[in-house]
Amino acid sequence: MVPALDDYGCVVAPELTRAVFEANPDAVLIVAADGMILDANPMAHEMFHYEPAALIGQPVEILVPEMSRHRHIDLRSGYVDQAIARPMGLGMGLMAQRADGSNIPVEISLSPTSDRDGVVTIATVRDVTDRLADRSESRRNASRLQLLEDRERIGRDLHDMVIQRLFAAGMSLQAVAAIAEPESVAERIMGTIDALDDTIRDIRNTIFELHLRRDPAPSERLGNLIDDRSELLGFRPSISVTREIDDLSSELIDDLLATLAEALSNAIRHAGASAVDVTIERQSRGLCLRVTDDGVGMPDDPTGGHGLSNILWRAANHGGRCVWSPADGGGTVMEWHVPIVN
Repeated sequence: MVPALDDYGCVVAPELTRAVFEANPDAVLIVAADGMILDANPMAHEMFHYEPAALIGQPVEILVPEMSRHRHIDLRSGYVDQAIARPMGLGMGLMAQRADGSNIPVEISLSPTSDRDGVVTIATVRDVTDRLADRSESRRNASRLQLLEDRERIGRDLHDMVIQRLFAAGMSLQAVAAIAEPESVAERIMGTIDALDDTIRDIRNTIFELHLRRDPAPSERLGNLIDDRSELLGFRPSISVTREIDDLSSELIDDLLATLAEALSNAIRHAGASAVDVTIERQSRGLCLRVTDDGVGMPDDPTGGHGLSNILWRAANHGGRCVWSPADGGGTVMEWHVPIVN
């Protein structure tokens, strides 16, 4: 345990330092310059699902998602060379990996200090899953409210402007029809008036439907997404859904479709794929989205970027995980696993 100093540079009693370390509500790791974990508090073991003391002596990279570990080693080495206290993860989409392979979104604060063996880093890790869930729900509520306001505005404009203008045009035509000659002209005018009345009736029905209309069902949204990406891909992905998805929560559906959209976009932008297979498999307690392409495959050092980070983030938001692996015969398989909470 690294000695702690008070504001006057005096060593704090070791037993007090230890008590604060172990009682910290965030995960706290003490990491050597070579990346080995020298100490970890109880919350670290609880957060990452390791048995007590199991993290001590392990490389810190076991807590980094597999696809980012190689890059993390370089970043860690660079930090040791220029060690300064700094927060990490605010808006960066950082992820940490648990013992079971699942990922959680985190914020991290790094504080360098020294012991007899040189520079060590105190890493404080906070699980922000609940905070992100609250933000996601707030965004969804705001989106739904905006949709309702737009429907209300459209209905009001149709009623107050379009219908009134059509009605006024019909009244003018009626006045003209009363004096129109020959009779065939008056008949054509009256036919136009009848058509205007039908149009007004149709608009009123549309206004009524706007107030009753619900968001499209998840299966419809899935079909629309496949149609949209098919135009960009130049071919239609094959899709298999083992069970109905319309009863899943709106939050899970939003993340499922966003993940599928990102995976298909990757196949368009990066993979050079000529075929993509999509499977949505519902199990007793979970959901698996599997996207397989025949493209160029994953790079040796996939640094991710926002797209891959967002996929990991969405899985972690539901307590799940996402893994990429080579496909048989070339290409990539993405498997996105999340539990289903009834």
